[in-house]
Amino acid sequence: MFAPKDRQEVIVPVRLDESSPIAFQCSNELSCFTKCCREAHIILTPADIIKLKNKFNMDSSEFLYIYTGLGTIENTELPVPVLKMKEDADKSCPFLVKEGCAIYEDRPLTCRYYPLASGMFYNLDSSSKENFFAIIKEPHCMGHDLGEEVTVKEWMNTQGISVLEKINKGWTELILRRKSIGTFIPIPEKTKQMFFMGCYNIDAFRRFVFESKFLDIYEIKNSVLDNAKTDDYEMLKLSIDWLRFTFFGDPVITLKEQYVEGDMVEND
Repeated sequence: MFAPKDRQEVIVPVRLDESSPIAFQCSNELSCFTKCCREAHIILTPADIIKLKNKFNMDSSEFLYIYTGLGTIENTELPVPVLKMKEDADKSCPFLVKEGCAIYEDRPLTCRYYPLASGMFYNLDSSSKENFFAIIKEPHCMGHDLGEEVTVKEWMNTQGISVLEKINKGWTELILRRKSIGTFIPIPEKTKQMFFMGCYNIDAFRRFVFESKFLDIYEIKNSVLDNAKTDDYEMLKLSIDWLRFTFFGDPVITLKEQYVEGDMVEND
């Protein structure tokens, strides 16, 4: 968290909640326009991958290969796709053009949140979650305190954040549960691969469901399968349920009678 450009010292971020007021406006008339689109560390969520691969009419495997690198989610060891910057002098976003963001309507959740940082406290005793926020003040950004003052919640709604957070809800909860366990319990490489496919490579997971022995092992309702055949968001729900059952034993999927607990589906 940084002070404005005319101050060099680091400042302590102020914790906000959904009712806190903020004022921010990005405009191509500002000298800093698109500077935040350079050398950016943009983590992509499951909803981001689905929106972008569909925008470009690409298989999710192809999109991930071309546009992302591999990172990890802090304090979890869980893999996450990170948007790959161009190999130019500015290390700019691959979707940055002269006029600005070429994918603005489908931009990632990280970009939508800016200039907010979001976090969450998770109370293991009560299984309750508390969201909190802070303002990111990068030295180059001139958009702070401009425009109409709104609440954090109003900002999130106008930026389309709430809709994407709802889609990502199951993924977020998996991450929180992993964080609650702690990294002192290592994750096997196979488990990481399962998590990555189920959360991000939705077309590969669809092939896994319909072309492997998956349906010989798991009882899945026909209505769920019919929807998931063509709807990426419904397939994401199925994949999250499969991960919850496989990792934590949640009774959201049922094994067929001839299989016992502990059997593993191999990814063909």
